[in-house]
Amino acid sequence: MNTEGKTTKTLNGILLRPLAVGAKAVILHQGQVTLTSRVVSIHSYGMGEVRFETLNTQYRLLTGPSSEPAAGCFPLAMAA
Repeated sequence: MNTEGKTTKTLNGILLRPLAVGAKAVILHQGQVTLTSRVVSIHSYGMGEVRFETLNTQYRLLTGPSSEPAAGCFPLAMAA
């Protein structure tokens, strides 16, 4: 795949469904859902990082433990 001229993005987030060539990636990033164009190549899929390429963009998705807080997890002040 020709990668010249493609945008490169690094995101902190999680995949909301398994990554698959030919399908769109669905990413939860900064509390918003991002839907990419079709995935054309998966370069690496490891602990804490996924690298893949879509029709328009090369992605580096950081998926470590601090990528996205669990929904509804907010610090609570101690009650007196």
